[in-house]
Amino acid sequence: MNKFLVLIILGLFVVSCSSTKKAAEIKKDLIHAPEKYSYTDKNGQFLVRLSSGFNKKNNSFFTKRSLEIPGKDTDNLLETSVTFSDLGSVKKKNMLRPKLSQYNVWFDGKKYFSELKMNQAKKAMDVRMVSPESQWNGVKQIKLPSTKALYCFFSQIIECAKTVGFLAESSKKEEGALYFYLIWEGYPYLNETFTNIPSQLFSKAQLEYDGITKDNERRFNLKVAGQSIFYVVDDKFQMKKMFWVSQGISMVSSSAKKSSAERNASDDDGDGGSIE
Repeated sequence: MNKFLVLIILGLFVVSCSSTKKAAEIKKDLIHAPEKYSYTDKNGQFLVRLSSGFNKKNNSFFTKRSLEIPGKDTDNLLETSVTFSDLGSVKKKNMLRPKLSQYNVWFDGKKYFSELKMNQAKKAMDVRMVSPESQWNGVKQIKLPSTKALYCFFSQIIECAKTVGFLAESSKKEEGALYFYLIWEGYPYLNETFTNIPSQLFSKAQLEYDGITKDNERRFNLKVAGQSIFYVVDDKFQMKKMFWVSQGISMVSSSAKKSSAERNASDDDGDGGSIE
């Protein structure tokens, strides 16, 4: 049997005992009120707005994200994305099934767009691109990897892991890993946005439990494309911080920053929100 498939099966086994929540409970857990994050990368400091919920028309789970230049009223957008997934289950295991994503990014003031749409009949992803450059225009179809693994959009990593029960179960046991295929909704513009990331739509990934911070938050390590991305979540498993060290990226929610500031005021070491 394929080694990666074995790991996938083991990963699903880890979360199986906590994946039996009713749909109504899952939906409540997944809703994320609009939240602002301070986003820093090699180009400077920016603002991220993030929210998620369920579309009233088709009941799909959506995640909206924007990357903005703070303090600027016009031409302030650098990236926007919206991703849709359907809440479903297989053998009583809840999961999110990627359905559609729409992504916009601006390079030198020019807009680049891509749309990814799951084509179950063809077992493929339909890709539509609109941009100022000929190589990034038109439509194409990319076959899904030949696997029974979970799939998850990059912007819905925490929600996917929460839905299958992995975050709660691994936090309880203080160990565990979830294996899946990550879908980069920023495709095909990945090399223009990140460094040393393969320009491919799908990447094998694993999310590992990685301990507790000084603020009593849970930390998880996403290993993908030879790099690590650290996520920090609160007691409700809402993402509060993200650190992608190799890319020089950090993302910290305004509420998390306030919490750390309050703790620092009473701590002698002044190191309240650090990650060890």
